[in-house]
Amino acid sequence: MVSPELLRRYPYFGQLNDNQLKAIAMIAEEKTYPKGVLLVKENCSASKLTLLLEGDVDLIYSGGGEGAISNALVGSIAPGEVLGVSSLIEPYTFISSARATMPVKVVEIDALALRALMVADQKLGFALMCNTAQAVLERLKYTQVELAAARA
Repeated sequence: MVSPELLRRYPYFGQLNDNQLKAIAMIAEEKTYPKGVLLVKENCSASKLTLLLEGDVDLIYSGGGEGAISNALVGSIAPGEVLGVSSLIEPYTFISSARATMPVKVVEIDALALRALMVADQKLGFALMCNTAQAVLERLKYTQVELAAARA
């Protein structure tokens, strides 16, 4: 469990009320990881939503198939941002890997329990899905810029 006040400080959770924050705090854990660790792995079951508190994380896409670019940088996560948004979107499978580029401190939230909270409290679900959509669009924009630069 983490403090609901810890979650309240971050925009992803900023719109939630006290009861919603407490419910999420009950299914969350604060953890630290060393540089180089894979926080999530591409094509694996997305079992957690992670809030980065300290450090930096690269999003890496391994691709697949002959001629594909392997281990391509497709984004980065800065403190205050979430990673593992695939844990809230079916089929609940990570579409990229996330590697710590330095020691990191995170809050990991159990995705199955979070999805259950979102179904039980539709206002909570709506707020988090809006924030998830915003995070996905920001990553798509990064990818578009990278693609445009690669073609130039």
